[in-house]
Amino acid sequence: MQLETFDDVLHFAIRREHDARELYLMFQTLVKDVGAKALLGDLAAYELGHQKLLEDVLKRGKVGRIGGKKKIADLRLNDYMVADKIGPDSSPQDIMVFAIKKEQEAHDIYHVLLGNYAGTELEALFSQLATEELKHKEILEREYGQHFMQWM
Repeated sequence: MQLETFDDVLHFAIRREHDARELYLMFQTLVKDVGAKALLGDLAAYELGHQKLLEDVLKRGKVGRIGGKKKIADLRLNDYMVADKIGPDSSPQDIMVFAIKKEQEAHDIYHVLLGNYAGTELEALFSQLATEELKHKEILEREYGQHFMQWM
């Protein structure tokens, strides 16, 4: 895939956010657990917010002011997790592990894009998105720790 223009890069990022949202929504219809369904709905909403941000940037044709950089704690719990496939009997714990892995993957992609577009008008956008994906991962890791690691 060639990401040569501003539009190419934004379309790529929009597609990633759209696909992540659709994945979470698909899993939401698949799982039986009420808590897992709610968590997947929240995750889908995060992805929709990113998609709308990117679409707005594409529509305007310029990035504008995105916001400041905030230091996010990386608890690195995902380094020790193995994500199973999601199925009808997946628990909230299964969903959280899967989502933590997906948020790390999204962060890594935006971090690569940030490096590729450093010094351009896309730098602030990809910095913000990488930070937000890491923030989502941090929230999930903290929740995971509170709910599933209290006896460790």
